[in-house]
Amino acid sequence: MIRSTLLTNLGIVHGYSTRTESREKFLEQLGVWSEDLVVGEQVHGIRIAGVKDNDRGKTLAGIDGLVAKNLQVGLGVTFADCAPILAVDPNAKIIGTAHAGWNGTLARIARELTIAMKNAGADVHNIYISIGPHIGMCCYNIMDDRANAFQKKFGDNEMIATKILDTWYLDIGYANYQTLLEAGIPKNHIDISKLCTSCRISEFHSFRKDPKDRFGVQLGVIVL
Repeated sequence: MIRSTLLTNLGIVHGYSTRTESREKFLEQLGVWSEDLVVGEQVHGIRIAGVKDNDRGKTLAGIDGLVAKNLQVGLGVTFADCAPILAVDPNAKIIGTAHAGWNGTLARIARELTIAMKNAGADVHNIYISIGPHIGMCCYNIMDDRANAFQKKFGDNEMIATKILDTWYLDIGYANYQTLLEAGIPKNHIDISKLCTSCRISEFHSFRKDPKDRFGVQLGVIVL
């Protein structure tokens, strides 16, 4: 299991699974029953759902982000190269998740998650966020049109999109980090994993690296 130092220091129950552990074992380590876990369908959009008590054990259709307040539930997000985001305002007792692939990142799902948490009663200055393991710029080569779209949205920022020889490379983790800063999250309240799911294929499933017969997903979970 992978944990965020930031969230661990806050005493928040959370974690990111690896390819070597079963979902059941992972949830058991977190003390979460599958019947109390809520996940989104994850369609690479930016819709954020407010979780209700009767959503326990469900996969919410058409949803890429979740927010829960004062509920003893686990919020889950699956990933295999996309960036999983776990968020919490400990004072307001609000947690959130988001699934940020390139589409969601470009559409600023991290900002939508922040807005949804604020609407639920969170204070942007008290929100803490972990961006979990994801494909790094080292492995994420992209076509010119995608690079142009990110430059149009984020400006000419080589930390997000950079060209090496004739190939563009993208850092979705840093793009989400920038979005969170622009949304008002304090810099020291954001933790970005440096683990690349594509580089570390022995530890993580990777959409780009795994053959179809071996492909799977990891699970990120946060609990109040």
